[in-house]
Amino acid sequence: MRFPAALLVAVSAAVALGLGAAFGCGGVSAIPAALALAGGAIAGTFAFRQMAARADRAARAPHPLEWLMIGIFAFVSLRAFLWLIYVKNGAFHILSPNNLGDLPLHMDFIRYLASGVHFWPDSPIFAGEPLKYPIGVDFFNGLLLDAGLPVERGLLWTGLAGSALTAVALWRWGRGFALAAFLFGGGLAGFALFRDLPALAHGALPDFQAGAEWKNPFLAIFVTQRGLLYALPAGLFLLDHWRARYLRGERGLLPGWAALLLYATLPLYNVHAFLYLSVALAGMFAFAKDSAARWRSARFAGLALLPAAGCAALVTGGFSAGGGVHWELGWMQPKNEDVVAAAWFWLSNFGLYLALWAALAIHAIFRGPRETRAVVLPASLIFLACGFVSFAPWPWDNTKLMLWSWLAVAPCLWNECLRPLRQSARAGVCFVLFFTGTISLTAGLDGRHDYSMSDLPLIRNTVPALKNINPEARFACAPEYWHPLIILGRKIAMGYDGHLWSHGITYQGKHRAEVEAFQNLMMGGPGWQDDARKLGVDYIYWGPPERERYRQSLKPWIGTLPIAEAGRDFAIYALPPR
Repeated sequence: MRFPAALLVAVSAAVALGLGAAFGCGGVSAIPAALALAGGAIAGTFAFRQMAARADRAARAPHPLEWLMIGIFAFVSLRAFLWLIYVKNGAFHILSPNNLGDLPLHMDFIRYLASGVHFWPDSPIFAGEPLKYPIGVDFFNGLLLDAGLPVERGLLWTGLAGSALTAVALWRWGRGFALAAFLFGGGLAGFALFRDLPALAHGALPDFQAGAEWKNPFLAIFVTQRGLLYALPAGLFLLDHWRARYLRGERGLLPGWAALLLYATLPLYNVHAFLYLSVALAGMFAFAKDSAARWRSARFAGLALLPAAGCAALVTGGFSAGGGVHWELGWMQPKNEDVVAAAWFWLSNFGLYLALWAALAIHAIFRGPRETRAVVLPASLIFLACGFVSFAPWPWDNTKLMLWSWLAVAPCLWNECLRPLRQSARAGVCFVLFFTGTISLTAGLDGRHDYSMSDLPLIRNTVPALKNINPEARFACAPEYWHPLIILGRKIAMGYDGHLWSHGITYQGKHRAEVEAFQNLMMGGPGWQDDARKLGVDYIYWGPPERERYRQSLKPWIGTLPIAEAGRDFAIYALPPR
């Protein structure tokens, strides 16, 4: 357990040092990146040696079924991340359809952050906005890129490493049951298999959970949300450390400074994780073993307050990215449903797991052990809040919080609800709990999944054309998620609408004028050069994506503006210097 925890400390320290170098040097380059990675390695080694001197609790050897869970986790991780991105038939392909839009954006951030742009950087996908995104994992990949590791290979290795760290952290938090809850989380949708069994005899296994609002956590959340590759194992190690230190009176695995580093920098990787961990820490304080433990938890929170607030301010544009938080009664539940239909919505999505959880929460309030109260009640509070408030523009993003609650209660569900049962009854309950998720995981990773993401020849032809163009320059181009300028980490005036919307940048209200100016520019309407200046555009990229999207454009820049660079099937036009 010491090595995975030390590796998380090393990553956190490297990112913190890299950000410090970026602010101090005006950007990141090869030498600051190498120094930051070396500093992270030193911090991780120091943490490892300190953990060696700390008494760690002995754990019993895994049960054969738990070994099975570990083996399945390893297999699905290899399948998901070795095929995260690959080349086929002259194009980048991916395995997960949920990554079609997300992965190009992460490739954009990685290359953009590693290109030497000034910090804190502008948004690379919208003119005039600061970057408002938890960049931690992408920034770490940027450090690796500056140190010589290509982006595509870095995505693969960080995915595999994050999976391994998550498996270890889940094991430490809740052993095999926590691994199963993560891999096979689901409700009742999968039982439709028995109804449709005759029709499926000669067909492929469907993912019945794909149409549900609560989807398989591993496929729908972990594989697509790169910040969780770090935040999930780091947060679980923190929960385990706090449980040992504040609830059980033990020393805990992590040195104090390492725990503080992991917690205080967590907003850089995933704001939802930091929010959940903060509520969980309040639960540890409320139900601490004694007054001394309560004082230690309060002191820890106090020491983390300022650095955590600073990290949160960085990734939210000075706390200006909260406009997506709004009242959303019922989460994703259809509107105007009666009580029975509403109850079925929650039961069909979350199944027996939610029913056992609700019973456990009620028991914890009145008669539950102190440790169960400390863990289950904050988790239940967060889960309930997600049923009334949307913490992002898209309500489905609440799953990033709900996942934490789902996993946090896993060891308590096992110890309080399942372990006392007879073995046959326990097996039956686990079958009902995890059948749907098992079907979903199997169907979601089979050979049918192969999706073309972007045109590789166009990307390769664009690379040499960008070598002599300042990385701070902003381009006007078609707002496609697969555009070569996005893949190659360049700033564009307006990106893919799905990216903008998820970042709280909408086409109405505050940003309507920019959207109209961009549209007029790309269509070559009256005053297009003035619109280009308003948007801070330095170059116009005109190639296959633009010709397809803007077929009616007048293209007045052709013959008017000089061609800065050109390649097969595209040209880059330079606007007058601003």
